[in-house]
Amino acid sequence: MFFENWPYSVSLLFILFAHEMGHYLPARFYGVKTTWPYFIPLPVGPIGTMGAVIQIKQQIPDKKVLFDIGIGGPTASLILSMIAWLVGISLSKVIEIPPNFDRSGFLFFGDSLFTYITSQWILGPIDFSTMDIQAHPLAKAGWVGLLITAVNLLPFGQLDGGHVIYSMFGEGYRKWIHILFTAFLVFALIHFTWLLWGFIIYYVVKVEHPFIHDSVAGIGKFRFYFGVIMLVSFLVIFVPKPIILGSELEESSLLMDIFRLITHNIGFN
Repeated sequence: MFFENWPYSVSLLFILFAHEMGHYLPARFYGVKTTWPYFIPLPVGPIGTMGAVIQIKQQIPDKKVLFDIGIGGPTASLILSMIAWLVGISLSKVIEIPPNFDRSGFLFFGDSLFTYITSQWILGPIDFSTMDIQAHPLAKAGWVGLLITAVNLLPFGQLDGGHVIYSMFGEGYRKWIHILFTAFLVFALIHFTWLLWGFIIYYVVKVEHPFIHDSVAGIGKFRFYFGVIMLVSFLVIFVPKPIILGSELEESSLLMDIFRLITHNIGFN
């Protein structure tokens, strides 16, 4: 098992390390004191880690510095995770699922727009009702790296996405960030994972970012458009249902049940 799966551990740790260096190096460049990365193991569960973190030890001077520190991490992990996924999925195999096979005892990793399109492009066409992908460990590391990057790009509080969107839109974003957070909670109707993240964001990470001074010359057009690209990439790599029990595969989400109820009551059915 070790020799089969070491590429997963090594590549995922490298992705996490690169993500934290994407924060650490800009912080040191601007003279902001910070710790080295702390890796957080998770011995139980299919992923094996809760990621890594660095601690900023002093006040960030302005929004331009905040932007550069905030965006460096997800940029590094996004690029490396995409590479790991593409190489890993090309080394993966498509297997047929026997008729009447009981999948209730298995865990399945959900798809983002990026992973679905690329897996169909490289290995497809795949009919997931009768086939599945036996993922290479490198593909698994890429998938986890993309999930961690997507979570970090959520545009709230002191998550990386919160740093970026606050730097881009300034204090005016406080007028609509709670509306965006309410919209995000709709994903809890698709998978319970996002309800848990909603609690973490609201009570721990916070919805709004703490005040940081504006930079004298602003963040500039290049940083602004780069931020837009990263926020759009979040939509491409976001996984609505990250990890699914086999028994849940045939079940509809609460959102779909509500939609069917509404359409039925107004006469669309």
